[in-house]
Amino acid sequence: MKSLDHALDQLLGMIPQPEQCEPASLGRALGRILARDISSPLDVPAYDNSQMDGYAGCVVELNTALEPLVVSQRIAAGHPGSTLQEGTVARIFTGAPIPDGANAVVMQEQVTVLDDGRIRLTAPVEPGQNIRPRAGDLSRGQVILQAGRRLSAADLGLCASVGLQGVDVRPRLRVAVFSSGDELRQPGESLGSGQIYDSNRPMIISMAHALGAEVIDMGCLPDRLEATREGLSAAAETADLILTCGGVSVGEEDHIKAAIRSLGSLDLWRIAIKPGKPLACGRIGRAVFMGMPGNPVAAWVTFSLLVRPAILRASGASVVRPRAWRVPAAFDWPRPDARQEFLRGWIDDGGCARIHERQNSSVLSSVTECSGLIEVAPSTPVRPGEFVGFIPYTELS
Repeated sequence: MKSLDHALDQLLGMIPQPEQCEPASLGRALGRILARDISSPLDVPAYDNSQMDGYAGCVVELNTALEPLVVSQRIAAGHPGSTLQEGTVARIFTGAPIPDGANAVVMQEQVTVLDDGRIRLTAPVEPGQNIRPRAGDLSRGQVILQAGRRLSAADLGLCASVGLQGVDVRPRLRVAVFSSGDELRQPGESLGSGQIYDSNRPMIISMAHALGAEVIDMGCLPDRLEATREGLSAAAETADLILTCGGVSVGEEDHIKAAIRSLGSLDLWRIAIKPGKPLACGRIGRAVFMGMPGNPVAAWVTFSLLVRPAILRASGASVVRPRAWRVPAAFDWPRPDARQEFLRGWIDDGGCARIHERQNSSVLSSVTECSGLIEVAPSTPVRPGEFVGFIPYTELS
């Protein structure tokens, strides 16, 4: 069996990164992969401005004034003031430009306003106090976002803050998703004897959508070879990546392997992880094929750890592997599997990892009731207090 790291290295080596790019407005770029570095066209902030409401003045005059100081002007955000008159201060508000002649802002809580409108300071002042300097955040020409980044809402806000209306992104990956099996019925249909609802396809479609892919719902493949061939062949005409759940084991009714081999090429991998051992990889024409296990938790884990990085790599992302945090265990796992295990669990209020009581690969509710995957090394027992890897779901979305 292949280790997860070995399988992932081999898988990512099969997938080239895209070269094309297309424009996207900021309102439609969330989750897209940035195609080119972005440099700031201006300084941010573009001018010295006040960090809070208060009074702007010259430090020497503020600290040595024997008499109350006259307020000579009022400066609001968006309205530049005039050069500060000697021996006076300016009433200033958060974000307003610092007037020439001033080099500090006294917060209004440190000022006593007299009946005649003059002010008296109640604390000493230092140069630059409460001033946000020009280019204190970004400098003109500075690279603010690098190509290959998956754009977040904060990234798009940053682009807007330097005046950009849009960005160049990689095209959306076209992902075709099948489920397979005569036992499957779709939600809303009635169940007959021996039948179950198709939970994998809606789940995988949603996970691919969340990665910014353009998803094509190809329905459920019946347990017939020719129908499977026709469905996969049709998907390969439009999709960059074809995903299936189930149908890649050794059963006589599992026709996906034979169909892929007749249409293109196929490798069957046994990955040393639990859940999720079987994985099929191959090609039909220019489309990459990946077949996941049929058990819902195994499909979810396999997508998260192997298919997700493949989609991100094919979409042009530079960071594709999920990160794990080292945390102490608050559970006992005395009989580990020979494979690397990924247990469903969460971090408790004390910062320790706990596991769900049901770890069977058919119990999908164990995924929804947890917030991360806990890594257990092959054949390695875990005792309370020992450190384990924890991958939060936020790293898998």
